Amino acid sequence: MSEEQNMPKQPLKEDLTAGAIVQDSSISPLETKTLDMEVHHHPDLHHKRKNIREYFLEFLMIFLAVTLGFFAENIREYFSDNEKEKQYLELLVEDLKKDTAALHYSVRRLQTNIENGDSLVVLFAQNKLNDKNDSNISKLTISSGLSVDIVFNDRASSQLKNSGSMRLIRNKNVADIILQYWNNQIRLNQIHERYETIRMEHHRIGFKTFNWYKGYYVNAPGRDTTLFHLQVKAIINDKNINEFVNVAALLYNSGKTQYMPRLTEQLELAIKLIGLIRKQY
Repeated sequence: MSEEQNMPKQPLKEDLTAGAIVQDSSISPLETKTLDMEVHHHPDLHHKRKNIREYFLEFLMIFLAVTLGFFAENIREYFSDNEKEKQYLELLVEDLKKDTAALHYSVRRLQTNIENGDSLVVLFAQNKLNDKNDSNISKLTISSGLSVDIVFNDRASSQLKNSGSMRLIRNKNVADIILQYWNNQIRLNQIHERYETIRMEHHRIGFKTFNWYKGYYVNAPGRDTTLFHLQVKAIINDKNINEFVNVAALLYNSGKTQYMPRLTEQLELAIKLIGLIRKQY
């Protein structure tokens, strides 16, 4: 026989039991422990598969957690937006109060222009202008072309416009009137520019037609009070009176039919908006 046939058959290592491994003196104790763990430790054999219910419960818990987080964030944002809305509207009311004071003043100034312009045109049309004394003529001609400026306070408006925060205004009526107030302000500024152009022409011709220096002088601080009693001839160039009255009539028409209606509308909007904000918020 060959040597291979005479050799005793040894069991394969895979067939060895733990006890056989221990009995094999050729294997070290550490190797024996390791092999014993390999033989007895089969985690995959003891792993229990999850059923559909467990998967559903896990999904439901995750879904609820995400949903609750979403609602919590929305609630936080809701209260934050409400606080910002309140702050913007409080600032807007402060601006509107200042606007109403300025508008009242402008309305009074424009009303003076309209009344004096009306008197001037009527006296000229009736050929009675020269019947008035110089003091009255100076008063009518100067006071028919007073400046009527208005500066709007736009702290809140500029923030609402530039930051896109108009979306925070939840009350539709309040939002609509705010937009109307802004649009009317644009038209008012356009009318003011046209009115001011006519008024400057009114002054240009007036300076060549009348003696206005006394009226301007006595109203300035540090003036010489002796000039109060001086009799100064009002009309210095009769040839320009007709041109002046034409411009005065145009200024009167612009003030009465365009500027005054827009000013009073803006004043009414400001008062209405203040009242509505206080009522709703």
